[in-house]
Amino acid sequence: MSDQLRDLVTTRLAALCLNRRGRPRGLTFDDHVVRGGLILDLALCGALVHTEDAVEMDHARAAAHGLGDVAAQADEGDGSLQDWLDRGELGFDEWVGRLVLAGVWRLRPWSPLRPFRSYDDGDPVRTGADRSRTGEHDTDASRQTLAVLAVGKVSALSGKLGAPPSWVLAGLGEAQWAAEVVVDRLTELRTQMRSNGHDLDGPAIGDPG
Repeated sequence: MSDQLRDLVTTRLAALCLNRRGRPRGLTFDDHVVRGGLILDLALCGALVHTEDAVEMDHARAAAHGLGDVAAQADEGDGSLQDWLDRGELGFDEWVGRLVLAGVWRLRPWSPLRPFRSYDDGDPVRTGADRSRTGEHDTDASRQTLAVLAVGKVSALSGKLGAPPSWVLAGLGEAQWAAEVVVDRLTELRTQMRSNGHDLDGPAIGDPG
């Protein structure tokens, strides 16, 4: 289970929501980022499929990839995927708690030099690479990496803020539709939050950088 969690798009995006000292940004927006990542993970593993008539969830396939409870939440009631991305109960803190419980991340011990909650994400080299991606065409990038870049670009987490290049979305194949849903909605939410005075680019709360 921990190996499955480690390589999910959601986990890589959550790591980008930490500053370089391992401190969470403390932004409500990151709850949306996590749920957007989960939508992409479900689509990439084939559990979430767009047909001509509807969006369908394969709960057995989701469970096989360690996302059974996520699929149940996202598929509950009559709401759309966008409704769940907007208002779902599972957010950044809940996902980080799952990673710590599984041993994928480690909660750093308290010290006077580090009085705020901070984490080791388990793969700082990969996180640094994800953070520094500029969107230049990379023919060797995995679909998971493309998904991280797509969400990272519109969330001020990877490279320069902006829309993901068209080749990034096209490279996601059958999951492209899910990426477009997530990217479009995150862009709208980001615009709304900025217009309401929320700073989505600053350091984590209580941390100078």
